[in-house]
Amino acid sequence: MRNGVFLVALAAVVVSMAGVAQGDPVPVNLVIKGGDALGGSTVSTLNSPFTDGHGKVGFVGALADDQRFVWHDTGPIFFSGSALPVVLTGGESTMGVSNSGGFIYSPSADGNDAVWTQGGGLLVEGQTLVNYPDLYSVFNSRPTMLPNGTAYWIGGTRLEDQTSTSNRHLLRASDPTNPATITTVLSGGDIIEGKAIKTTATNFTYWVSNNGLHHIHRLEMETGSTNNDMHMYVDGAFVAQEGQPTGQGDNWAGFSSVSINDFGNYVFSGDTSGPVATDAFVAYNGNIVVREGDTLDGILLASGYAVRDLSINKWGRVVHMWGTSTTEFLFFGEAADLSASQLLLRTGDQIDVDGDTVADFTVYDFKASSVVGPGLDLAEDGWVYVEADIDPVGGGTRVEAILGIWIPEPATLGLLLLGGVLVLRRR
Repeated sequence: MRNGVFLVALAAVVVSMAGVAQGDPVPVNLVIKGGDALGGSTVSTLNSPFTDGHGKVGFVGALADDQRFVWHDTGPIFFSGSALPVVLTGGESTMGVSNSGGFIYSPSADGNDAVWTQGGGLLVEGQTLVNYPDLYSVFNSRPTMLPNGTAYWIGGTRLEDQTSTSNRHLLRASDPTNPATITTVLSGGDIIEGKAIKTTATNFTYWVSNNGLHHIHRLEMETGSTNNDMHMYVDGAFVAQEGQPTGQGDNWAGFSSVSINDFGNYVFSGDTSGPVATDAFVAYNGNIVVREGDTLDGILLASGYAVRDLSINKWGRVVHMWGTSTTEFLFFGEAADLSASQLLLRTGDQIDVDGDTVADFTVYDFKASSVVGPGLDLAEDGWVYVEADIDPVGGGTRVEAILGIWIPEPATLGLLLLGGVLVLRRR
């Protein structure tokens, strides 16, 4: 069962789990890899994976015939060639899928930057926003989608008498097939706690919870100084500001990855003004819980390591990736106790993709990057999906792949007391 939920009486439950012995290959689900046959062609490149509310994976990939495809769960649901006579090319790393098979991604449509969904072009460069007829679309970036199909993305606009981007917005479409439902959520010039959002800022880093009730965003504000203009915004208020104390003897100095869940619990990463060897961090609900220099599951987060990406699900479990461009470690743990995080997978590990306990590939590199959008996604059912470069064991061509990794449950197997009811989560 992929994502069952069982109600259990308040009674002792004893479960034994067979762990993976040290040195054994790590079992993973190989969703797809470069070179695989698909749509009458073969897979050439892959982008970062995302999940719907049921934990089913979605991503955008490219084929050798130059088409792009959108994948959801077990196969492709869209090929860019189906949009003809509109010619779709490219596709950003960030995208989203809904529970019902809806999707959004950001290709170029006849040479114009766009967001494209199961309903066709939602917004294309040069078009006016239906509800804001004085605003012309200049670019569309970082699209995401909630399980109910609501779409979000970052859009740049200009006024009719201008030729370049004059403002940036977080845009929302309640119906991703209907441009008339597009509204602004945040825009340059909006005032928050007496400060205006910069109209010239990129402000691309954001996340909206699956239920749509909670929102986290890295915002650059008008403060008069570049030393304290970066803010971490959660549900209408600032929870951290560059240059302000962290509560651990140093100041916030920069913010990178963000994630928030259905209960409003959130994580973010970045740097502080502290010593270089300890300045990188992961914060949970505004408090730093892991820092560069800490040791997690016997692995020292050495000087120079940074948080590559992170994700929190509604059960309060967090995956966080640390390392450099060549050495990376994927950890998981309970949000409130990330110092006790356990290692899931690292570069150099061998993986078993067919369940025979024999190594099939070696992980060469994780592709997660907070610069281009979320690079991993921890689903509500306990699977985390990552994009990686892998090498065949015994020799062969290195390929890109989408890997699914099952998060081991703690000793309680996910027993949670929710509203007086004991809930057992099982795969």
